[in-house]
Amino acid sequence: MFTAHLQEYALNKYQGRKKYYTALWEEIEEALKGCTEEEAVLMRFLYGTMPVRDAGEYDFSVFLSYVRHSLWLRRNMEWCRELPEDIFVHHVLYYRINSEDISDCRKFFYEQLKGRIQGRSLEEAVLEINYWCAENAVYEATDERTASPVTMFRCGKGRCGEESTFTVTAYRSVGIPARQVYTPRWAHCDDNHAWVEVYLHGKWYFLGACEPEEVLNKGWFTVPANRAILIHSRTFSDFMPSPSEECIGKEDLLTYYNNTSYYAKTRELAVTVKDPVGQPAEGAFVALEILNMAEYFPAVTLITDSRGEVHVSAGLGDVRVRAWKGDAFGEKKVSLKVTGKAELLLECSREKTDWVTDKWERTEVSAPEECPLHLEKETREQKERKEKRLKEAGQIREQRFAAYYDEELARAYTAEAGMLRVSGENIGEILAFLTRDENPDRKPMLHSLAVKDYKDLKADILEDHLCCEQGSLARELYEKYLLCPRIHREELTPYRSFIKKYFTEEEKERFVQNPEQIWSYIKAAIRYDTVVDYKTICATPIGCLKMKQGSPLAQNILFAAICRSLNIPARLNQVTLAPEYLNQGTFTVPEGFTNGQKVKSTAKEDGASLLLKAAEGSKWNYFQTWTIGRLEGAHFDTLNYEGVPFENNALELVLEPGIYRLVTSLRMPDGGQQASQRVFYLKPGEQKSIEMILWENKAEDILVNYPLKDFKLQDNTGKEYNISELRTEEPGILAFLGVGAEPTEHVLNELLASAVHWNGITARMIMVLREPGEQKNGTLHRVLENLTGIELYYDKERSCERAAAAMHVDADKLPVLILLQKELTGIYACSGYNVGSVELMLKLLEQQQIKRRKTNE
Repeated sequence: MFTAHLQEYALNKYQGRKKYYTALWEEIEEALKGCTEEEAVLMRFLYGTMPVRDAGEYDFSVFLSYVRHSLWLRRNMEWCRELPEDIFVHHVLYYRINSEDISDCRKFFYEQLKGRIQGRSLEEAVLEINYWCAENAVYEATDERTASPVTMFRCGKGRCGEESTFTVTAYRSVGIPARQVYTPRWAHCDDNHAWVEVYLHGKWYFLGACEPEEVLNKGWFTVPANRAILIHSRTFSDFMPSPSEECIGKEDLLTYYNNTSYYAKTRELAVTVKDPVGQPAEGAFVALEILNMAEYFPAVTLITDSRGEVHVSAGLGDVRVRAWKGDAFGEKKVSLKVTGKAELLLECSREKTDWVTDKWERTEVSAPEECPLHLEKETREQKERKEKRLKEAGQIREQRFAAYYDEELARAYTAEAGMLRVSGENIGEILAFLTRDENPDRKPMLHSLAVKDYKDLKADILEDHLCCEQGSLARELYEKYLLCPRIHREELTPYRSFIKKYFTEEEKERFVQNPEQIWSYIKAAIRYDTVVDYKTICATPIGCLKMKQGSPLAQNILFAAICRSLNIPARLNQVTLAPEYLNQGTFTVPEGFTNGQKVKSTAKEDGASLLLKAAEGSKWNYFQTWTIGRLEGAHFDTLNYEGVPFENNALELVLEPGIYRLVTSLRMPDGGQQASQRVFYLKPGEQKSIEMILWENKAEDILVNYPLKDFKLQDNTGKEYNISELRTEEPGILAFLGVGAEPTEHVLNELLASAVHWNGITARMIMVLREPGEQKNGTLHRVLENLTGIELYYDKERSCERAAAAMHVDADKLPVLILLQKELTGIYACSGYNVGSVELMLKLLEQQQIKRRKTNE
């Protein structure tokens, strides 16, 4: 069935992994003897291309289940039988899509779907499967750990990366090639996004994951995608007999493909890199960085050829091009709308610091302009059918998950009611752990976990961690840094019993007497080779010890896991992710750990402090209006101060000496940014003070004055109101929502994040839903609980279309937000995906309130 080329490729890749699979090699070889020839080829392909950590985390039988199911599909599904070999192995066979937990699930998904696609054409099957996905999962903002497709099915909610992983799994399970497509960062707003492409009749088509349409190449993200700088897909191997897409190189284990030109207007950018004496710098790294979330994010990294050049197609916006070789680097802003060439000189380094000016430098960053390439439209009949089916999908999903929640049980466990509500089918695991006996640590352990853990935790794994001793520890320290089984975003495993058996009594005693020895052991025993791993995931403590392989983050987690297993409180520093253990009441980084800064409690005598001063009334939100990064080698690594507030217009940071970069950014309504940066050196023992600056846009530059014609809305009872009857003296927000869809979820989450600001200025919103059932949405429910001044109405006469048309925004791109004056005049509006729109609306609303009061005075 397979070509000699694939067989040879698989064998060579597999044999090249022998040095990494030392602990498992004989076991794998023995298991291969029980495989057919075809199965053995694909198993070697997987073991030869997978992240090495996967081999240590999952059993041979799990991978074999993927191989056998894909071979069955190849034989029995006509559309799978005709696929090119590379498309089959990458986009049907392959078990990993993102950074999700892996389980034997393809046959399960096939059984769920086979009845839905029977007798349908390939195109019809693609559309129908996405409706099934919508019946079982919907968007919800969550943390960055990627839940598995099975978890998504069992809990029904997840972020875009999880929705797309779930949907790709559904397609691959029936033999339809599918892949996850990413824009690593948008250019016009602060976020990223993932969706799905499916392969039909020799061509890729896109669709929104769990967001069905009646036609392909259509989704709410179509317009944002045509404003992207970079959109890519990836495979876990470079097996590509006849590449048909622009390969933008490899990063560690992955091979990346540039899909940007399919979605947006692009230009080829040619970058030439020269060394300090002006000669071509071969082998230099070149990154295209997008300013997003107030940091310069490397969207793609390339390596220069013998002429010191790299070439890449990218969207027509502003990027920062950064090149480096060793510790020498250079950078500049490039506007792709204007030019397709850039030359960089590697003239900066830690030693040569004339580039460290310690002055604020301002720059304007433009996003690509809107220029749709895909103009697929639904007929009115298709639109009505979609609305009907989406409503039915929502009802099916809500009814299924409502059946798992037990109100009587929740009343018995009031403090745990929230975790029971979000757990979906996993409620049984929570109850099994919670009710096993009267151990007083059961509830605290559950409460120490992340919300996502309630959706996929296993009772027997938690049992493994009920072996701690509080002793004289304060309760908070005990629960957070000893009892809790979660250290970062790794998969939860029964690592305590494994670690206790893994080390000898002598080793454990030595570790307890001096935890510094734990770090010494890890540095000596655990290696890391980036070319055989995927940095987005990291080995668990068990996998790290089994394979003797783990990323720097995995090693930090392992340190904390060993400590906790030996009853030593430990954690990862929330700012730097450095490992720390409790040493005489202070969390201490082990000697020999050199990756970055320490928080105030662990600063040494030669530490330095930075006092950031803010103007009265200014609002500073980390990863929105500012970040700070420390120069590590030739890179600025962004520190994590998310959630750390300025108090009394100031924030003090205790940092290690070094070179730092402050970045501030203000997003403009057109998607562009007004940014500033300041690079400075922090000396040992120095106490430095910096005044924060942020460009201010003038309201008059973005406000309009469009009259709206009167239209009708309905309340919960069906009573009709003219919008003119609902207006008040003060300006307010008119919001047409698409509850349950990702853009509206973002707006609702922004409202929650802005609750204090919102309630403080007594803002008012006329919130318009499409139908009463949307009130059941959990995010909307939290908004209504936490924010004042919100009134609910329904739009049964397509008033949104008329209002959006009057404001010159697109009614099909919900949510539509309109800042409305008393006179039924719209002064600002936006539609669709615009992260930061709530804060902008609040700012404009506040300005209008002040202006109105001054006028009345």
